[in-house]
Amino acid sequence: MIFLVCLLALSVFGVDEGRNSAKPEQPDKETTTEKAAETAVEKVVEKALEKAVQETAEKAEIKAKRPDEWKGPTKVNFFIFVIDIDKIDDAAQSFTPNIFIRLSWNDKRLAHEGAIKIIPLEDIWNPHLVIANQGGNLVQKSLPEVVEIEYDGTVTYRQRYTGPLSQPLKLSKFPFDQHLFTIQFVTAGYASKEVQFVPSPAVTDPQIIGGAISKTLSLPDWKVTEYVAENRLYNPVRDIEAAGFVFEFTAKRYAVYYLWQVIVPLVFIVMMAWGAFYIDPTNGGAQIGIATSSMLTLIAYRFILGNLIPRLPYMTRLDYFTLGSTVLVFLTLIEVIITTNLALREKEKLARKIDRWCRFIFPITFILWAVRSLVL
Repeated sequence: MIFLVCLLALSVFGVDEGRNSAKPEQPDKETTTEKAAETAVEKVVEKALEKAVQETAEKAEIKAKRPDEWKGPTKVNFFIFVIDIDKIDDAAQSFTPNIFIRLSWNDKRLAHEGAIKIIPLEDIWNPHLVIANQGGNLVQKSLPEVVEIEYDGTVTYRQRYTGPLSQPLKLSKFPFDQHLFTIQFVTAGYASKEVQFVPSPAVTDPQIIGGAISKTLSLPDWKVTEYVAENRLYNPVRDIEAAGFVFEFTAKRYAVYYLWQVIVPLVFIVMMAWGAFYIDPTNGGAQIGIATSSMLTLIAYRFILGNLIPRLPYMTRLDYFTLGSTVLVFLTLIEVIITTNLALREKEKLARKIDRWCRFIFPITFILWAVRSLVL
């Protein structure tokens, strides 16, 4: 009996001991598996981080460095089209164009397979184009700041600009003047040895190189006579020379409006004053009345002209013509006073003789002055 109890105890103890000895082996396998999984995850994470860092570095390099900069300047093709010119402000020395531009360059680092990619402009290298003569921050962009990238790495950027551009105008020949207007595009931070702009043909007409302008413009009193688009460095001061290109056009003012609305009425006012020469000097009141009313009419007319003529520190052709007309009308008033005084002193014959001479002297003087101020 005792033998059986001992045998049962040994068997139970042996089973428990076997179980206890078997349990430590299970955690060792799980730990090894967990460590292997952690190591694999760490390697995947490290590779992902390395790839992300590498891609970030490549993107930074693509964004910071010019394409094939070791070969020389990066060639950027440009085409500019002036859709419209809203106005030309003589007084503000500015004009407001509506411009469309297209830039293209090749960056082999962006070559890919498949369809055309559209990405933000700021994600790749670009010439950082600005308009040098824009009026402050009033120039607006209408199109999204994106580029199209073709399979071979050709990058195309399109944009539309609208806003006032400054333009110094020499108005000494106003209103028979014409001016050269410039739209100066320039790169921010790149010299001519780094970026070179090349005029490219239009998509619709390959014979048009570099740029064009619309045939119908919102300028009722100006006519565009010629234009040109070309590569031109921006050199505002001696030590600054930035790569850029320009679109220039010459516009001539329509003088017909000023001829019929300003000059012809002014001629009639001056001729009205000459009517005093055909009134007998004994009727001094009528003579002085005509001369005085002509002078007052001319003064009022000059106030109206002040809204048409720009305020300038120098004289224009129209200013000279208006000033000469005013002087002649004033001299007419002086002549009337003199002849009236002679008639009152019983020197009517001399007064009539002076009037007869003035009938020829004043018109001839006025014609010569008009030719000198408006034509020559």
